[in-house]
Amino acid sequence: MKRVLITIFTLISIHAASQTEADIRKHYNEVNEQIKESIELGFEGPLYQNQLVINKNGRSWPAVGNYSDTVNFWYNDPPDHLPAIERNPKNVLVKVNLSRVASGFRMIEEYLYKDGKLLFYYSFQAEEGKKWETRAWFNNKGIMIRSSVKADDRDLTSKELLTTEFKDFKPKPLTILAEAKKFQDLFIKSM
Repeated sequence: MKRVLITIFTLISIHAASQTEADIRKHYNEVNEQIKESIELGFEGPLYQNQLVINKNGRSWPAVGNYSDTVNFWYNDPPDHLPAIERNPKNVLVKVNLSRVASGFRMIEEYLYKDGKLLFYYSFQAEEGKKWETRAWFNNKGIMIRSSVKADDRDLTSKELLTTEFKDFKPKPLTILAEAKKFQDLFIKSM
């Protein structure tokens, strides 16, 4: 009986400490509203924005053709305002938006953070008339709690993601988390 109670209390505390999809969706909507406000209000908006642009004029790149890459970092406080001892500078980053165009290929990615942890990842890719969307939700422990993949506006099942045709589109949590960390590091280095 004692073991059962300990197990129940452990599961309840784990559940209470972890993010839910509804919490993540709420945070996502709040951050997007802050981004919208910041764009409309300019320097009086609630978030700061840094933008990294590669090939701003979209000129042709060798062996690629038209190419451009834009990364928008949205953050709520300059990371160097407080000493690093008092604050992890990565914690101020709330969202990264990436846009890439290379010849006939188009990609959009979003990384949503809270307190330095990735909560949500979104990817849209289009090429040669085909399009793919990937969404991945993470709890505050860095564990993927849900994912969804669409190919040409059709939700793919877990079984379909194991087939040769779609296996490359199955979300890889470790890869997503590693990319999210790279963007956090790039953000800090850009300051």
